Amino acid sequence: MSHRILLTALLQLAIYLASGAQSLPNKKIPSAALLSDLDMIRSTVVRLHPGLGRFGPPEEFLNALDSVRVEIASRDSTFFVAFFRMVNPVLTRLRCGHTKFFPPMEGFPFYFFTNHLIPIIVRFDNTGQLLVTHAANREAVGQYVRAINGQSIDSVLHALRPQLFSDAHVQSSADAQIQQYFSAWYADFIQTDRSPFAITLANDKGQTTIIEMPGIQAEAWQALNRNNTFLSSNNQLSFPADSVARLRIATFYPAEGNKHFRRFLDSAFAQIAQHPTRRLIIDVRGNEGGNDALGKDLFAHIARQDFRYYDRIEVKVKRKKDVPAKGLAYLPRFIGLARLFIKKENNQLLFKKHQNLGLHHPHQKAYTRNVVFLMDGLSYSVTSEFLAVARSENRGLFAGEESGGAYQGDNSGTFAIYKLPATGLDLGIPLAGYYMAAKSETGVHRGIMPDVVIRPSREDLLSGKDPAGQLLTH
Repeated sequence: MSHRILLTALLQLAIYLASGAQSLPNKKIPSAALLSDLDMIRSTVVRLHPGLGRFGPPEEFLNALDSVRVEIASRDSTFFVAFFRMVNPVLTRLRCGHTKFFPPMEGFPFYFFTNHLIPIIVRFDNTGQLLVTHAANREAVGQYVRAINGQSIDSVLHALRPQLFSDAHVQSSADAQIQQYFSAWYADFIQTDRSPFAITLANDKGQTTIIEMPGIQAEAWQALNRNNTFLSSNNQLSFPADSVARLRIATFYPAEGNKHFRRFLDSAFAQIAQHPTRRLIIDVRGNEGGNDALGKDLFAHIARQDFRYYDRIEVKVKRKKDVPAKGLAYLPRFIGLARLFIKKENNQLLFKKHQNLGLHHPHQKAYTRNVVFLMDGLSYSVTSEFLAVARSENRGLFAGEESGGAYQGDNSGTFAIYKLPATGLDLGIPLAGYYMAAKSETGVHRGIMPDVVIRPSREDLLSGKDPAGQLLTH
């Protein structure tokens, strides 16, 4: 399980257990109560969110929220699920992938129609088409999705992309999330009933057919999706060729703890030094993050000179008493002590106590030869921070797809989790803005861009072959 999914699931489970009950999707809620929830969203985001206005004007979020408020005020009441679907894309306009917004249900991201999901697993191939790689009906495998219940797949994707939380103007992240949990997102944001699904499919010659499929349980969908990747879920070192080492970093959230991760790095780089390694491939595809200090530790093992990692960490409030609506918020126990390490400089509140701040030295046995970084749209959070410093330090060749996180940094750290009183929806606001000590780049804020684009072909996806295979062995 990825760090982003694990973090969301843990937050969600804690809130679910605390609330003791689930809000029903078909429940109608009076407009006056919904307007109160909207006011709370506005006040808490404006007061606390370090990303408001960071990657776009604040009005992008505020005006969209006002539009929802006008719509809600024009009605007597609104269904719970409709309200969720209206507000969620407003929050994604914060351009912060760490912001959380979810119903008090178990099982992220399976919120609605959990016993009636589209029974297919899909992936984008190198033509940008959505390919069925696994399905309850084997006839669908190997075909491209063209429509669902008469709605074109382009229209479906156009509806889903604005609903997914992504950093800055990163373009790879939404599609990476879509293919990761396509059927869940469709149920959460588009699906309206439990009728069978009429899936229009096209083969590789463009010939179309329509297959009717009954929905399946979330557990059955997860079983269908199991082991549907060529990527290892474990951190490991291999030598695919005499002069090539491949360091697979699947997570910065090691189950065994940070000390175990650091020992793994020391052991891996000792082995790399013992081989005639002329090229090191660091594979962080699918790595959604974890402990931020470990990203810096990894870079120290390939650094050629002293380096800075974080430039600064910004926060919006210093004291716990400045947090709005504390009675409706879950706050970490240590938040009261954080004020001891927050200083005001140049009219900004900066958190000064983090081991990634300041000047850092290369590891005493750092690898200094050629490095290739393999990344994709799920290379996010801590992983994108690591990649940003590697890019800024001109440390190697970047291959794959745009990273899932922004080059300039992210908003993360600890969270304030609010339970909205009328709906029971949970809003998670990250409290720290992390700014990378990376050389400035002009243009729109994007992720780390690849020097060499690598995307899986139809054949790769159906055979389970790694599209970077040639790079790994030559």
